[in-house]
Amino acid sequence: MIETSMTKDIMPLINALCADEYNDLLKTMMANQDAVNEAADALVKIIFRERALSANLVKYGKTKNGSQRYLDKETAKTSSISSKSIVKYTKKTYKQWSDYIRCMLYGLSLRQIAIEVGISKTTAFNWRHKIIKAMAEYEAESQLSGDIQIDETYFLLNLKGPWHNKSMPRRPKKRGRAGVQRGLSNEQVCVLIAIDETDQVLTKIIGQGNPLAEDIYESLDTKIVNHSRITTDSKSAYKEVSKNLACELHQIPSGKHKLGDYNLGVMNQYHSELKSWFKRFKGVSTKHLEGYLMWFRFMKSLNYKLEFNQQEKFMLQYAISTETMIKNKDISEKPFPVDIFKPYQHLC
Repeated sequence: MIETSMTKDIMPLINALCADEYNDLLKTMMANQDAVNEAADALVKIIFRERALSANLVKYGKTKNGSQRYLDKETAKTSSISSKSIVKYTKKTYKQWSDYIRCMLYGLSLRQIAIEVGISKTTAFNWRHKIIKAMAEYEAESQLSGDIQIDETYFLLNLKGPWHNKSMPRRPKKRGRAGVQRGLSNEQVCVLIAIDETDQVLTKIIGQGNPLAEDIYESLDTKIVNHSRITTDSKSAYKEVSKNLACELHQIPSGKHKLGDYNLGVMNQYHSELKSWFKRFKGVSTKHLEGYLMWFRFMKSLNYKLEFNQQEKFMLQYAISTETMIKNKDISEKPFPVDIFKPYQHLC
């Protein structure tokens, strides 16, 4: 069970209660539960608690509209506690956000979540991407080291979303329909994945089709500790990459599963779970692909560290207290990470 310092402080007092006192307290708390969950400042209190653990924040008067302001004693700057939070502009309650997180963990569709939480499908979509934005910050600065497996996987270019004839190279395909081009082409979005011996994961879109050595190196530079041992497939580009990274290279020959003690077993398992997980969605637009990759990485990390019944609370605390912010407009106008016209130039 994840306990806050406050919970730890009051548990000795609760344990000292007689049975009748305990039951009276329980009835009182249950009677007040809805009011606490629906309180306008319920989310703000959690953000303050989580951020105060790692910052010198103190209460510092009120804003013109009556909101609590806070002072950072180190920087002497004041701000609203919800600044740089995904819930900065929300008018929904703690319970709705908590219910939403639980629905995400259970893999419900946006339509199902909207009904369960009591929000519109558009709001459900925007909340998903706000939470994903916070997830992307999780262990983002960690470097990979030791034994590292590296490989690419590919996703067909997906233009899902509103159709604008002048700004899109083609209409969105129906789910499951094959690409215009066969084989490994510019219609395939290349995703580089690296996993080290402590299960830290780097995931990044690096282009379209077969990647060049410079594309791979650019995505790994500063992300891998020098003199690590990297295991890859037989792609020749990795020879140049490993040299530039000052790492020891072990390449699995084509048609083989291992080279001595080195293999890509962990990577193959990750790829398999990733592709299976993506099947729950009715297609993911390429503009949002990297976010979904971060979502999967976050959930894998959570599964390593926490029991399932602990994940909802941690996920909510982390998502709303992380210093990051994204507006609805930023989600709808997010640019594609690759050239969506490149695969279809020969059709013009």
